[in-house]
Amino acid sequence: DFVKTGQQKVKIASKKLRRKRSPNRNKKIKASRRWKKQRKFVSKLQRQVARSREDWLHKITSSIVSSNSLVAGEQLNVKGMTAMAKKRVRNSEVPSECKTHSRQGSKRKAQKTGLNRSILDVGFGMIGQMLEYKLAEAGGFYVESPTRQLKPTQRCASCWELTPKTLADRVHICSSCGHTENRDVNAAQVNLIWARGQELSSTVVESPSSTSCGSMRQLGALRRQKQQSAKTEG
Repeated sequence: DFVKTGQQKVKIASKKLRRKRSPNRNKKIKASRRWKKQRKFVSKLQRQVARSREDWLHKITSSIVSSNSLVAGEQLNVKGMTAMAKKRVRNSEVPSECKTHSRQGSKRKAQKTGLNRSILDVGFGMIGQMLEYKLAEAGGFYVESPTRQLKPTQRCASCWELTPKTLADRVHICSSCGHTENRDVNAAQVNLIWARGQELSSTVVESPSSTSCGSMRQLGALRRQKQQSAKTEG
């Protein structure tokens, strides 16, 4: 992973920076030349990582837009997903009757930190912004489903009923219709169905094949209508 490699370089360079003589106004200490030089080097590496991430996101989103006129996403709470784990309390600082609870909840703080870093590296917010304006320029649609209301991981893409699941359940088995599908695939299908319905409700295109979930005939008619209006304006 190029982002991970770049961040490792930044980490090593930052460690070297801390060893140099840094400025301290209270003690009237000026920064050394080596500190200034190393700080510029760290900033350069950070800019390289940011540019590499942005370039990768541009390539990925352009590839998606070039082959799709409708893209469905989710309203993700990235701030909540990347919340810090609770600080671990030492057993010596906790009363004996509370030691059982202190061992729970924060045993995977290091893993949570790594997960947070991976989520932030992907840049979900930037991906959504890029898809939105690129699809708008191409005459397409980008729709984000309300995750809390829709519950795509719990909802069945076949009958639209809810089936409660835990994070450990990786296969969706509907308790109502028996539909079986990979958990992530089913959630993606739910988002796409909802997005098609939202797209069609925002247009004036009517078709005998119209359904609550939309139809491919309507999507094609909408695309042709946009192309015709663009020619008229030109």
